[in-house]
Amino acid sequence: MTCQTSGGEILGIPGKIPNDGQIYLHNQRLGKVIRKNGAQVCTEFLYWLFLSREFNHELCATATGTKILHTAPARIENFEFSCPPIEEQQSIAKILSSLDEKIELNRKQNRTLEAIAQALFKRWFVEFEFPDQNGQPYKSSGGAMQPSELGEIPMGWGGGRIGDHVEHKKDGINPGDQPEKTFHHFSIPNFDDGQDAKPELGSTILSNKYLVHEGAILVSKLNPRFPRIWPVLDLADGASVCSTEFQVLAPCEKAYGYVLSLLKSPYVASEMVLRASGTSGSHQRINPDDLLSIEVITPPHELIEMFSGIVLGCIKKQQENLNEMKVLASLRDTLLPKLLSGELRVGDAAEPAKETA
Repeated sequence: MTCQTSGGEILGIPGKIPNDGQIYLHNQRLGKVIRKNGAQVCTEFLYWLFLSREFNHELCATATGTKILHTAPARIENFEFSCPPIEEQQSIAKILSSLDEKIELNRKQNRTLEAIAQALFKRWFVEFEFPDQNGQPYKSSGGAMQPSELGEIPMGWGGGRIGDHVEHKKDGINPGDQPEKTFHHFSIPNFDDGQDAKPELGSTILSNKYLVHEGAILVSKLNPRFPRIWPVLDLADGASVCSTEFQVLAPCEKAYGYVLSLLKSPYVASEMVLRASGTSGSHQRINPDDLLSIEVITPPHELIEMFSGIVLGCIKKQQENLNEMKVLASLRDTLLPKLLSGELRVGDAAEPAKETA
């Protein structure tokens, strides 16, 4: 019912209440919509109607406020739309929901892959149960340990810094100097929305950026309480840039999976928070030198490469899922206005949606 930006991007955005027997509460900034008994409209169709551009635009046009926009129940109730027969509403909702369900399945799989990579990292490099020469868990099989400044570690391991494993790239560029050129822009809002880099003309990018190289890892300086770590294994054709709020780190190719997992580990995350400076909240930042100076245990190169080889498969599958999600979301967003307006009928939309899903 409210939006804190003047563009009103999230005004009227709906959410579904799960039918799971739980009790859910909401505050006055959210409105609860219930279909009237006997109304010739299905709830699933209404959900997609509320996601339409037309609905958002009307709420924005009738909203009150300047910095924070407010709508009201009456403005939602007064929205007029073309209402197809109930059977077609159900079919429209089914097609769009099937695309959303596939996107959610990919998200769940990516979360599982992430959990697997972090569990393996913990097993090998925190609990020290990596496979020994006989393929047995090292520490519990009696592997020799030695003291270090970071605690007891396996014999032959050493200490170091994150900076020992990566090169910090600082190649700056001003896209505005090339106004007609398309850049693939890695931004913090895109990361937070779970999106990939967006193609943008240089004329629309209003500040200096860093060049992004293939095989880089982007680590946000901004508010490390909420880590933003973005692997970049593949790049689209053309130049890629990122916000200067990111640090562009380039690990050795054979250590990519290890470095990515290390940066995502709870230990490094907590160290980043401790080393952040600035006022509380979103204005805190971590200086690149402070990140690179975090002390870490350094395993043998062979073990790092072995781990990276295993985890790289998870990372690539996650990227494949993200790319598929991008295609599915684009198809869904293309179909939505056409199906709601009647420009495209259900039979015409079913085949491309089925093939993509």
